[in-house]
Amino acid sequence: MSARLPNFLYLGPDKSGSSWLFEVLRKHPDCFVPACKDVYFFDEHYEKGMDWYAPFFADAPPQAKAVGELSHAYLFSAEAAERIKHDLPGVRLMTSLRHPVDRCYSHYLYLVSSGLVTGSFAETIESRPGLTRSSYYAKPLGEYMKRFGPDQLKVLFFDDLQRDPRAYAAQVYDFLGVSFNEAFEYEKKVRPARQPRSFMLARLAKQGALAARKLGLVRMVGAVKHSAIAKMLYKPYKKEEIPAMDPAVRAQLIQRYTPDVLELQEMLKVDLSHWMV
Repeated sequence: MSARLPNFLYLGPDKSGSSWLFEVLRKHPDCFVPACKDVYFFDEHYEKGMDWYAPFFADAPPQAKAVGELSHAYLFSAEAAERIKHDLPGVRLMTSLRHPVDRCYSHYLYLVSSGLVTGSFAETIESRPGLTRSSYYAKPLGEYMKRFGPDQLKVLFFDDLQRDPRAYAAQVYDFLGVSFNEAFEYEKKVRPARQPRSFMLARLAKQGALAARKLGLVRMVGAVKHSAIAKMLYKPYKKEEIPAMDPAVRAQLIQRYTPDVLELQEMLKVDLSHWMV
C-alpha cells in the first residue's frame, strides 16, 4: 500500500469539540486529515480491510508530520481499541471529555437540528438510550488505558477548549509534535448550535448521510457535509433561542452520572467536582 497510515486518531466522544479540532488540523500545514470525519474503520468497517482504509490517507503530503482521522465512536468500542493496538501499535490517541450532562444535551439539540427527534429532552433520553450512554467515560477510557501508555493517550477537556482555545490547541500541537499555527482563528466557533430551516429536508439529508455511511461512502458524506448546500439547510440559534434544559432533568442526570465521574476522577487524578453540579 502506497498510502500512509495514521499516526494519530481522535477517539471521541461527539459534541466535545471535534468539529473545531477537525478544522484546526485540516488547516495546519504539517497535519493531514481526510475530507470527512468519522471514517469509523476500526468499529464499523473493519471487515473491508486496510485496502479500503489506507486510501483515505493517500493525499497526505510527504512533509505531513501528523496524519490521522477523527471518529467519534472509537472510544466506546473495546474491540476497536484492540484492533487499533494490533494494526497501529505506535499510534497517538486523543479524546476530549465534556461535562456528561452538557454533552448529552448538545447531542439532543443535534438530533433536533437533524430532524431526527421532535420530543422533549426528557422523552428523548428515555426513547434513545444511546444518547446518555455516550457520556459514560470511565470504563471505555479504561479499555484504552489498558492497551496504550500515557505517552500515547492524550485526554483533553472541553472545559479547557471553552476557556482558552489557543492553549487547548497548543496541547494538541505539542502532543502531535507540530508547531503552533498562528494563522488559525481559534476563538471562532466552527459549528455552533443550530436549527433546521426545514425539519423534513434536514431529516431527509441526515437519513441519506446515514445510508451512505452504511454503504461505506464516507468521502461522499464528507464532501456534501462541507458544501454550500448543507449550510443552507440550517441556521444558527440566536443565544436567546437555544432551548433551556429542565433543571429537574439535569439534576436527575447528574445523579445518574456521578458514580462514573468519581471513577474517572480517580482514574485520571483530576478534579471533576464541577461535573457533579
